Amino acid sequence: MNEQQFWAELQQLVYESNEHQETAQAQWQRLVHHVSPPLPTKLIIQTVCNGSVYLTERSPLNLPAITPNVCLSANQQLALEMALSNSAIALIVGSPATGKTRIATSLAYAAINVSKRVLILTHHSAALTAYRNLPGYPFWCQQQDYRNWIIEQLHSQHLAQPQMNYLPLHLLPDGELAKLRTPARLETWLPIIQTSSQQQLTELLKSAFTELEIARVKLLAYRLKQLEPLLQQQLKLSQLYANLSESAITELADQLSDNPQVPILGTVAEFMQPQHQSLWQTTFDLVIVEEAQHLTWLELMLLSTLGHKLVLFGDKMPSLYSKSSPKQSFFAFFPKCFNWLSQHLLPTYHYQLTEQFRLHSEIAKLVYPVICNNWIQTQRTPIDYQLTQLKHRLVWQDVPNQKVGEEIIKFIQSLDPQLSSQIGIITFDVQQRDWLLANSPKFSQLLIGTVAEWAGIERAIVIVSCVGHPENIAVEAINIALTRGQDYLILFGDYDFWRQPGSPLRSFLYQPLHKERTVILS
Repeated sequence: MNEQQFWAELQQLVYESNEHQETAQAQWQRLVHHVSPPLPTKLIIQTVCNGSVYLTERSPLNLPAITPNVCLSANQQLALEMALSNSAIALIVGSPATGKTRIATSLAYAAINVSKRVLILTHHSAALTAYRNLPGYPFWCQQQDYRNWIIEQLHSQHLAQPQMNYLPLHLLPDGELAKLRTPARLETWLPIIQTSSQQQLTELLKSAFTELEIARVKLLAYRLKQLEPLLQQQLKLSQLYANLSESAITELADQLSDNPQVPILGTVAEFMQPQHQSLWQTTFDLVIVEEAQHLTWLELMLLSTLGHKLVLFGDKMPSLYSKSSPKQSFFAFFPKCFNWLSQHLLPTYHYQLTEQFRLHSEIAKLVYPVICNNWIQTQRTPIDYQLTQLKHRLVWQDVPNQKVGEEIIKFIQSLDPQLSSQIGIITFDVQQRDWLLANSPKFSQLLIGTVAEWAGIERAIVIVSCVGHPENIAVEAINIALTRGQDYLILFGDYDFWRQPGSPLRSFLYQPLHKERTVILS
């Protein structure tokens, strides 16, 4: 394939993938409006057309050496250094629990702290939980347009309630003074402060602050007289903010939209919505994509045009090749773009994580041979507590499917309620989740959710409700369910039913087991 054929097939893909002609046109214009493609786009095109290549051009990212905000292993640190480098693409491959999110959050913190524009996208919305405490003012791609969101923030927060609680450096914070510094109260009190003597002001404050001792009222009156010029300036600024014209607010919004301290976060699907087209015109310093194994070729190509560097985190998924001829469409024949890149990019752009720190070794030794083909080393510190109810850390409770919910409730009731923050329940079925939510003990921090809602989350004790139709459960859902429990993993379901052909748990359950009413896996 040459570049001309690549662009022709990509254009066909753009228009086939969109129901709305306007959206397709906007996406295609984004892909081709560059005189010279950005480095990530150029690397992908040349790799597809010419095989594995090395670009001598470097991105202008220039991130400094950093100390990660979380502790990383040597293996994870190497992946982070690749992500921090000036290469066009960094593709980090790792099975669940190998630390991809830890690396991604460290990378995001480092970039934002040196005023780099950052875009962070995931496949599942739950995976964004790890980024909720980013520095700056993160914008979440949901139903609202980015520019309109900034204007709304100006109206509701920064202009309506301007932060003007500053004081001279020699003064300590004063709670009573703060009560008088709201715009409404200042409008009433400032003329009184300006026209009254300190003694008169003291008498007026005594009637307004009846709960205060006379010495405290005198101190307040003294401070108000001393701070009169400051208070006058505060009221003036507050009134100016409140009466800004719409054109002035729009101008402020335009300036803030260029502020690199506003990282953009969302799912890939949300970011691709038409209301966020203004963001497609933004050039980011860094584009971070978690769960990148779900990216389509169109999404990958669009994201590659948005930034100086593209960092992809994901897990290799089973390759399902199309029955169509590769002559018809490269993109149809190789639908898993993340898999394809991981196989064809040079090692300078590609790194494999080989350590996991989440799962207890008794759980890991039976889980990892099932969910990945790579050797994964367990590096984990021992835990300090034991559940007296269980002799093993990975257990299959063999119960009829219709009894699964009741047995899970009984098991939870046998646990110490103080452990609620360490307990979670995963379901493959929304109805089962809702039933458990309605009938489980009202532990304050017990987490119950579907597999998709558990992406990026972990708990010390995880219970998996194996209720549902096996043929409807994706391999990735099994991978998530089996890797959320750090210290204990308890699965409830019909053992024989889940060992049938077609079950996504078949290979897991066909390992050498001692089969009882409770089937022990470790």
